[in-house]
Amino acid sequence: MKRSNFSIVALLCLAILPINAFAYLDPGTGSAMLQGILGALAAIAMVMKLYWHRLLRMLGLRKDVMKKETDTKKK
Repeated sequence: MKRSNFSIVALLCLAILPINAFAYLDPGTGSAMLQGILGALAAIAMVMKLYWHRLLRMLGLRKDVMKKETDTKKK
């Protein structure tokens, strides 16, 4: 419990105290950050595309296609 209180106090001190950052971001750094953001968005889009049908089946919005195909092959 004591450690938790110390962590909260330390976090509040870091959030409240003004700290000046003397930093320079050149155009290369900005484009690298933009490339990272776009890459992350593309990765999220691909994961959504790969798992879209599973998500719909889990929510009950789409029926199981594989089960239907195996049933028709048995007949």
